[in-house]
Amino acid sequence: MGKSVHPVAGIRREVGRIRAASAAIAAAAACRQALSAVTITVTAVPALGWGRSLRAAALSGARLAAPGAGRRAAASRCAGGTVPFLLPEGRCHGSLDAVTDSERRPLRSIAASAHDVASRTGELLAELLAVPGVRIFCGVRPAATDLPRTPHVVSAGRRLVLMESVAWPPGRYDMTDGRVHCDGTYIGQSVRPLLAAVQHWREVLPRNHHVSAMIVVHGGGGVITLPAPVAGDLAWVQAEDAVREARQRILRGRPAAASRAAVAALLDAVDSRA
Repeated sequence: MGKSVHPVAGIRREVGRIRAASAAIAAAAACRQALSAVTITVTAVPALGWGRSLRAAALSGARLAAPGAGRRAAASRCAGGTVPFLLPEGRCHGSLDAVTDSERRPLRSIAASAHDVASRTGELLAELLAVPGVRIFCGVRPAATDLPRTPHVVSAGRRLVLMESVAWPPGRYDMTDGRVHCDGTYIGQSVRPLLAAVQHWREVLPRNHHVSAMIVVHGGGGVITLPAPVAGDLAWVQAEDAVREARQRILRGRPAAASRAAVAALLDAVDSRA
């Protein structure tokens, strides 16, 4: 007559089999992850170069290895939360190549190109990258919109500042219904499209995000008097005050983890030409 198996021992054996099967499944997933990463690297090298290709492979591997984390990130994104992982390397994204002169630009420089003036602002903003959590996006225009391309968007946590740059001669500037005047004369420029871009990002991003705009004015000597700010929406600053003002706007309160919703949306909207 065979020995009877105690019920507890039988349960333990079943648990052992389940654990062994789970380990085998995990090992297979790891192999699949590694193969996917290698495939991505090999196929992406011609287009992206080794550095970007390896980064893409690493991100892809992370997604395969942590499907639960991906679901949690999606849930957090829908709830307007922030997640400090699976974000792109580097903190300066995009290019100013698409910032060009055009009569259609609502804010235009005098005796200087739009690209050159934006580059001068970019050199100033580089100082902000010393602050943890700050990201700078260049050449930003959401797809399927007719909004003007914003030269810079500075973000930290859930705060974004859209930054336009102009070079103007001395004078007293003011606004009437969004139209810009110098010494009482309308100069054919308007802040309305920039304010429309602010409204667009407020609608696209979760409600707990704060979006505003700032116009950086580079002068060539002489006294420049800038228009009054639009409360909560728009500030005017001279170039020497740009970094200080931007820092105040994005770093209010406690430092926050990067907003995945904001970073993803801005990456989709940047001009990526190198």
